[in-house]
Amino acid sequence: MVLPKRNYLFLFFGLIVMLLLIEVSIRMQASLTKILSSVEISEFLKKNLSAYLSFAFVVLPLLLVEILLPNDETSKDHRHGLLFWIISIQCNYFFSLFAIGFINYFNIGPIFNISFESVRTNSVLNPLFLNFLLIVLSLLIFDFFYYWYHRMQHTVLFFWEFHKTHHSIKNLNSIVSYHHVSEELFRIPFIAIPLAVLIHIDAPKLAILSSFFAVYGQFIHMNSKISLGPVRLFFADNYYHRIHHSLEDAHHNKNFTAFFPIWDILFGTAHFPKSGEFPKVGLSDVEQPKTLKEYFFQPKPFKKKN
Repeated sequence: MVLPKRNYLFLFFGLIVMLLLIEVSIRMQASLTKILSSVEISEFLKKNLSAYLSFAFVVLPLLLVEILLPNDETSKDHRHGLLFWIISIQCNYFFSLFAIGFINYFNIGPIFNISFESVRTNSVLNPLFLNFLLIVLSLLIFDFFYYWYHRMQHTVLFFWEFHKTHHSIKNLNSIVSYHHVSEELFRIPFIAIPLAVLIHIDAPKLAILSSFFAVYGQFIHMNSKISLGPVRLFFADNYYHRIHHSLEDAHHNKNFTAFFPIWDILFGTAHFPKSGEFPKVGLSDVEQPKTLKEYFFQPKPFKKKN
């Protein structure tokens, strides 16, 4: 089904406004982080506060868009899950320290090390375009490892026990899109270390583009009419990822990628939503956690299956 021209114009201007809001928000976050770095408190506290600031400014513009232009009227509750994010961000900080320490201790270095400056010397491409390509390449490689890790979470029962916490969410949106705290730990052997061994791409940040990719994890869970429209053929958006969370049988085990549908297309798991297709989400056999006890202990990876 082809969207009317007025809908394309709505998407275009809505997306531009959202991108500008994201850029302003990320710049504000960077300024506050810079101010925070000059405050005389421990480095541990500074980095913790920076992590919470980053999350707050990442979700702020998306929250505004969701409030103004919600898609699923039953998913408008943004309060539920904030406590889980507070805990998750703290755990993710410790896991990232562990990953960095592990990589440094074993002196793990990349097979390929690509620098923007070195590539530009011998390139006939416009520097801005070359920089764009390097950013996309780094995300494309990350997305390949993420695709297989994510697919494993749905096929290996041990990992599914933890991942189903994320899929149990029925009021899915940019804030209520938390994962179980263990998931970041599992990413270390399946994503962080393989990437550290394979490749490092040094590409300068680009305004708008870098800010947008910084919020991508929250963007693809947005409950909003604003989307990438036909551009989702190349970049996954909230409509595309909504299919992955869908309750409908036809959508199960589809759309595993975070950024690029090309991996879903190549490996036979792509389902591009029809115009306006924004299904109900959650799990029919798992309740969304409402307490800290349920959040932490809902997974039972060693429990015998009936």
